[in-house]
Amino acid sequence: MRLGKAIKIIFIVIPLLLVALVVGAIAVLMSTDFNQYKPLIAEKTKEATGRDLVIAGDLELGISLTPSVSVSGVTLSNADWSKQPQMVKVERFEAQMSLIPLAFGIIDVQRIVLVGADILLEVDKNGRANFDFEAPGAKKAPAATTEPPAAEGEGGPRAIPVVREVVIQDSLLTYTDAQAGASHKAKIDELTITGEGPDNPIEMLFEGSYNDAGIKLTASLGAPTQALAPTKPYPVALTLEAGGANISVKGTIAEPMAGKGLNLAVAVKGSQLGDLSSVAGTEVPRMGAYSMSTNVTGDPAKALNLVGFKGELAGSDVAGDVTVNLSGKRPFIDAKLKSELIDVTALGGAAGGGAPDGGGGEKQPAKPGDKMFPDDPLPVEGLRAVDAKLTFDADMIVAAGAKLQDARVGLSLNGGNLTISPLKATVAEGAIDGSINLDGRKQAAGLAVKLLLSKINLDKLLTDMQITEDIEGKGNIDIDIAGSGTSVAKIMAGLNGRAGVLMGEGRMKTSFLQNMLGGTGQVLNQVLDKGKAGYTVVSCAVADFPINKGIATAKALYIDTESRGIIGTGTANLRNETLDFTIDPRNKKKIDKAVLPVHITGTFLAPDYEIDKQAAASKLTGMLGIELPTGLTGARGGSGAPLIEGPCAPPAPAKAAAEPAPKPAETLPSVPALPAEPEKAIEDAVKKGLEGLLGQ
Repeated sequence: MRLGKAIKIIFIVIPLLLVALVVGAIAVLMSTDFNQYKPLIAEKTKEATGRDLVIAGDLELGISLTPSVSVSGVTLSNADWSKQPQMVKVERFEAQMSLIPLAFGIIDVQRIVLVGADILLEVDKNGRANFDFEAPGAKKAPAATTEPPAAEGEGGPRAIPVVREVVIQDSLLTYTDAQAGASHKAKIDELTITGEGPDNPIEMLFEGSYNDAGIKLTASLGAPTQALAPTKPYPVALTLEAGGANISVKGTIAEPMAGKGLNLAVAVKGSQLGDLSSVAGTEVPRMGAYSMSTNVTGDPAKALNLVGFKGELAGSDVAGDVTVNLSGKRPFIDAKLKSELIDVTALGGAAGGGAPDGGGGEKQPAKPGDKMFPDDPLPVEGLRAVDAKLTFDADMIVAAGAKLQDARVGLSLNGGNLTISPLKATVAEGAIDGSINLDGRKQAAGLAVKLLLSKINLDKLLTDMQITEDIEGKGNIDIDIAGSGTSVAKIMAGLNGRAGVLMGEGRMKTSFLQNMLGGTGQVLNQVLDKGKAGYTVVSCAVADFPINKGIATAKALYIDTESRGIIGTGTANLRNETLDFTIDPRNKKKIDKAVLPVHITGTFLAPDYEIDKQAAASKLTGMLGIELPTGLTGARGGSGAPLIEGPCAPPAPAKAAAEPAPKPAETLPSVPALPAEPEKAIEDAVKKGLEGLLGQ
């Protein structure tokens, strides 16, 4: 009985004693001025970081079963090399936690509030970071060679702190890197993170801005314990609104702390791509609505798979599967893509044609010194950053107005060496077949282009490209060039190879021919009869330009019409973009009026025309028929087969005869194929041809 009475007294007295102790402790705490500890806190901060901590406001303690502590007017000094005196400024900080769980070793934080924080993170030109803290006289810790073991207490693994709510308001985070020339600014209007405990899901809401672009983020994540020790895939669901874009990510991550085992559905859409400029920190072209969706799987440290990728932009679309292997020396992209339509012009990747928005206006005349080929350094470093293998099939590709149907493109990129082959398509009722190689393994990039456009409807091609509507007929365009340099201009200055055009029977606008051969001032007048509806019938037109070290020489430059043959000789200097051509119209039959030759000089963008006095003097001595060029070979392709049939087709071998060969008259010998640059030939054909091949 005495024992039972003793136990009863213990159960009554001990709680009373505990209550008395707690009340006494609270009384002591409430009567304590915690501001007396501010110098001690500042001293310990200085020892740990080498920086000065200033607490201007009062330290306040709220006593209850969920005690709280708050402080205001806190600043932390910056590195001594910084121009800004303070690294951190905080208007108010508050934390509240549960007292009873603490007795059992459980840290249960009810709420953390941060208001008016202004944090500056910066790296100077020497690579020093203001967030690298060094205490005075402290020795740097040796680098860890192995991963530290998981922290454990005597009773097993350390308990995970419980943080039920975090609120950050009206705060600013700025990051500047003087070495990279980068600056980023994130403004937090409100960030709220809530969760009932380590075994419960986390909800997040963020509203603010990044580089002055408004951002809103909502996220639902799995429980913290599941992230640290996953027993099943960790769920992720978030939506982001920024720069007019709506981004959603939903799925699971097998190992969230390591970022392994991704299985995420990603979708992006927006009404105007240009609205992303504020987020990107650079000007993004305004191309209208866009969308992208794919399923991302894999391990970022090894390989990522973009399964069922679909994208749309500016009327163009692309779909397929993409694998990005990240385990090698460089990322390797393996993609198989297809498209119904790729509009290169709308995407900003091709010159030519009017401005998409119709606001182009008339072309301004070239000024002295204007150049066609840019001398900006080629960004070949980008070719060395990634390797790739790509196959691409498109129902239609529109480039500079030209429409390529049933296109098939193969691309490989290895160590900076880019090869596009095959390059096949149907264009203007004809076919294009070729390859392009850009070797960026050295700073002076090597370029090799081989293109054959066969049996092309020139009227359709040149009209679609808005070059001219004044040529009708079919022809071949053959380009085989190579060069190297650090810019387009330097590549053209050392170019070697051959380029040209062969046109069969057709017709050209007479006024176009007059302007082409004599300039807009028509130095060369009345060369051709106007014919029906102002057109001149052309039996054939041919140009053959071998190119040696940037000098393109007219091996053959000839237009055959009913009454005259027009022969051109001279050079186009790709080094300084100058012209030196003589255009010599010759009568095919005796006519009572001779037509004087024209000398074309000046630059590609601003040619000059004048009567060739020397050639004119010899021509005026007699009004004879045409004297055809000699030594010209048949117009044949690489296989040796004729490129085209008709008046310019290779003639049959001449038979030996005792009598002299008849004088050349109505029938003209054929000549090799390749482009004669019509008036704008120099400017438009060359510019939209050779320069276009360089992707300019």
